[in-house]
Parts: sequence; structure tokens; C-alpha cells
Amino acid sequence: MSRLRIPHVERLTARIAIGVSVLLLGPLAGGLYLLSAVQYDHAVAARREAADIENRILETALRHDMLARDTRLISGILQDVGREPEVLRAMIIDHNGIIKLSSRPAEVGVRTSRTSPTCLVCHAGSPAGRRRWVTFHESGADVLRTVLPIENRPECHRCHDPGTRWNGMMVLDVSLAPVQAQFRSDIWRLGTGTGVVALLMLGGLGWHLRRVVLSRLATLTRTARAIAGGALDERADTSGGDTIAALATDFNAMADATSRLVDEIKRREQQLSGVLNGLDDGLIVLGRDFKVVAANRSIATWLGSHPEAMRGQECRRVTGHALPCCDDPECPAARCLATGRLAQATYRVPGSDGDDGRVYEIYASPVYAEDGSVGQVVEAWRDITDRVRGEEHLAEFERLSSLGILASGLSHEVNTPLATTLTCAEGILDQLPTAADGPPSAATVEAIRDSAAVIRDQVMRCRTITRQFLRFARGIPPATEPIDLGEVVDGVLSLASPAARAADVELVRDRSGPIPVVSANTEVVQHVLLNLLVNAIESCGGRGGRVAVRFDVGEQVRLQVSDNGCGIPAEAQRRLFEPFRTEKPDGTGLGLFLSRRFMRRFGGDVRLVESVVGRGSCIEVVFSLSGAEAL
Repeated sequence: MSRLRIPHVERLTARIAIGVSVLLLGPLAGGLYLLSAVQYDHAVAARREAADIENRILETALRHDMLARDTRLISGILQDVGREPEVLRAMIIDHNGIIKLSSRPAEVGVRTSRTSPTCLVCHAGSPAGRRRWVTFHESGADVLRTVLPIENRPECHRCHDPGTRWNGMMVLDVSLAPVQAQFRSDIWRLGTGTGVVALLMLGGLGWHLRRVVLSRLATLTRTARAIAGGALDERADTSGGDTIAALATDFNAMADATSRLVDEIKRREQQLSGVLNGLDDGLIVLGRDFKVVAANRSIATWLGSHPEAMRGQECRRVTGHALPCCDDPECPAARCLATGRLAQATYRVPGSDGDDGRVYEIYASPVYAEDGSVGQVVEAWRDITDRVRGEEHLAEFERLSSLGILASGLSHEVNTPLATTLTCAEGILDQLPTAADGPPSAATVEAIRDSAAVIRDQVMRCRTITRQFLRFARGIPPATEPIDLGEVVDGVLSLASPAARAADVELVRDRSGPIPVVSANTEVVQHVLLNLLVNAIESCGGRGGRVAVRFDVGEQVRLQVSDNGCGIPAEAQRRLFEPFRTEKPDGTGLGLFLSRRFMRRFGGDVRLVESVVGRGSCIEVVFSLSGAEAL
């Protein structure tokens, strides 16, 4: 069974058809209705005039019969008039409301009350406002009632009271049902004809509108869709010389401008792509879902991929799950999206063949959307492997310099237990009896035992000092770990104590309050703290010097090293952390520079708190709390 296919009507066509129909059929229907109503009123008026004439004829016949005192003629006339299809009744009523004569014999002699609905049609209003005709509804149709007063003339005074003006009323009720039927028939014929004409007009208008307007607009629409689909060479037909042709001309001008703009954008995109791919630094653009929006060739090469292959991938996948991402608080992109500020991180990516790998410094910058929120993040990756290795070499050099400063104090620290050990060993040799003397006495054995214990203690002391020195002298591994700052500080203080005593400087530590665990690198902390202690001891310059180490625990852990030395001039404070800047004749100018670089690599910092010339300085090392403590 084939389905009835309903042709598709374009929305604009439907709107125009509805609008034209309303504008066309509405006035036509209203005009036709008004015309029919006027015709109906004219038909009623004509019927009213005819009824009035009939009343006058009946009145004339009535007067003739009254003068002849014979009512048979008028009764017959009323009977004949009542037989007309349109006439409902014809009757004569006296002053008392009694029907004297009627086309309906059964109504003769019936008194009609003025309060009845029939009489209220005329008597509801005042006598001055009464008309000689009225229309009312009865038995489902309109009825035209004409009333003709019968005047009391002189010739009537023989039978009627001369004091009255009227002898009675002649009433003629005519049905308007035929007129109404004709009115409805006219309305139907006019409506049908108007509908046919309107449909023909709409059809012709629709055909003309589709041919002149809609088809050309459809062509213009197809051209626009083709251009939107990438066919930038498509243009609209501008023939016709009318408004649509002008619209097509403007559209073609817009298409030309768009084509030029697209070409310019492509050219600039190629230039920008060339610039980005020409950078040694890697660039990657991430969306809020941490998927790659764009990447340059450098970072794709580092990650062993291609820029187009990286697009749309999650950052965790393109980095091979080697770096923190999304759900890790250390991820710079996550921090940048959360805070809307520049975020920085340093990552070491392990090598595939077991080597140390590469070190990358990553800066995440926000890209704001129209509503002010962070819509994307641009990550700039810089390979700082060579720089880090160079800094590590400089750190080794600086460490050796610090070890040289500690060498004199360390040699004194080791020589003291060695001298004690030598004295005890010589005492043992002196107390040992010869073979001729026989076995040693109990006192001699006890003395030898005491000397051996002293030797053991002094050797252990030398061993501890040597271990601390060797641990500090070894390289700095890159890993971070939770460390006990108190234990690390105590070890460094013991290592720096000989140098402090040799310089006649008091080295003290404030032990008030617990110290939380921090996430850092033990060797880095040792190097930074020892560098600060050596600088502080040297700044004291002799007797009466004092160097204090204290902790300030809050949202961060601050390890402060203060002294009462010479202080730092204001000019030197501004370049205190610049490399190769130093006030010491034999200094390298790398200690504070490298200390800050290493601490910032692990999320910390080194800062000058205060310094007054002649009164001393205070420098602090800032640590971030470890994950366990931060929770």
C-alpha cells in the first residue's frame, strides 16, 4: 500500500501564505459580512414598509366596515391576510387589550395583558419613545411587528368616546424567516465565491512568490551553505536588478571579504606555526579537560610523537604517564586552572635506557575566556638538562670551597681524639709487664681496660666526624624525600662547630617546639644550611660573634640563620642572589645563587629577612610541608 506523500512546505513559504491569507481573507470576510448585514437590514426595512402599507389598507377597510356597522368584510380580509405564509397574525385590539378581530379566530375576545412578553415588546419603553414597528424573536425566528393606531375621528364619535384619541391598535406580525434564509443563502454563496477567489489568488501569489522570491532565496541559501562547507569560490546569481539581486551582490561582497580573511588567517596560521615550530622550547596548549589543543614540533619530538597526533589526546597519555597530571597538586596546569596565575614546575623525565634522562622546566600560563574564567592553559617546556648539570658542577665546586674552609676546624676536631688515642696507646704500652715480671696485676688490667675504652670512644668519634664530612662531600642526588629537619640541622651544626670554635664564634640552636617533616632533598638542605652558617661565621669576624639557628613553623616551615656580624650593605642586598657577585676577596659568588636555585627546584626558597650594617643579618630557608603534614 503506497503512502500518501505530503509535500514539504518551507517555513518561510508557510509564514507568507498564512500572512497573506489573514490579510486577504480577513478584510474580505469582514466586508462580505457587513454587506450581507446591510442587505439584510434593507430587506427588513422593505418588509416593514410593505407591512405598514398592508396595515393602512386594513385600516381603510376597517373604517369602511365600522361606518357600515358590518365587520364581516374586515374579518374576511384578516383571514385572507393570515393565510399568507409570511404572516403570523393580523389582529385589532381595543383600549382594554381585548382582541376584537384576528386572523386567528380562536384569539378573538382574548384579553392581552400589558405585562405579557408579547405586549412588553412595545410597552416596555415610554410612550414617547415607542416606534410603530419592532422586531422580536419567537418560535426560533425573528418576527416583525407593525402597529398602526386607529385614530378616533369625528365620524367615529357615534360609537366611541370623543375624549379618547385612539380607538384601538391594528397589529400585523410578519415572520422574517424567509428573509433570514435568504440572508444565510447569500452569505454562503458569497463566502464560497470569496473562498474560491481567495484560493485562486493565493495560488497565483504563491506561484509568483516562489518563482520570483523563494527560488532565488533558495539558490542564495545553497550558495551560503556551499561556502560554509568550504567551497569559498561559490557566488550567488546577481541578475534581476531588484532587492534580492542587491542582497546577492552584498552577499558576494561578504563572501569575497570572508575568502580574503580566511586566506589571511591561513597565512598567519602558517606563519605562527612556523614560528612555534622554530622555537627550541616546547609549547603545548591544554583545555580545561586537560586534552591537547595544540602543540609545536619541539615538544612532539621530545615526547616521541607528532603535533597532529597529540591533538585531542589527554596530557597524561602524550607524556607516557611519566609526569604528574590533572589530579596531582604538583601539576602546573592544574594549579594554573585553579588559581588563574602563572605556575612553574621542574620535572626530570627518566631515560629509556636507564640514564639520568632529561630535566624540563615547565611554565603554565592562563588563557582567559570571554567570561573571565581560565579557558585554556599554555605550557612552555624548556630543556634545562645542560643548565642543571652545569649548576650541579658549580655546586660541587662551591661544596669543595666550603670544605676547604672547614678543613682547618675539621683537622683540629680529628687531631684531638687522635692525640687522646695516641696517649692512651702509649700508656697501655708502658703498663704492659714484660715476660720476666709475670702476669699483670688487677690494677694494671683495669687501667689497660680504661685506656682501651677511651681509644674506642675516640675512634668512634673520628668515624662519626669522617662520615658526616664524606656525606656532605658526595654529590647531590635529584630525588626528594620526607626529611627530619631537626636531625639534618644537628648534623650540619656538628660539622660547622669546629670552624665556629676556631673563629671564636658561638653557634647555638633554638630547640623550642616540634619541627614537622618536610619534603626536600637532604643533601641540598645540608649544602644550603652549611653555606649560610659559613657565611654567618665569617661575617662575625672574631671574638664575641654569635650565630643562631631557629625554626618558625606556620603555613610554611622557615629555617632562619641570624648573626650579629657586619651586615650587608643596601647596594649588595639588591644583587645578593645574583651569580658571581660577592664582597669576599676569596669568594666565588655562587653560594647563595645556587642555594636559592636548588631550594626553588624542590618547592622552597631562600630569602633575606633583614640586614643592618654593623648589627648583623638574618636569612631564612623556606620549606613546603610534606603531603602527610599538609593534610
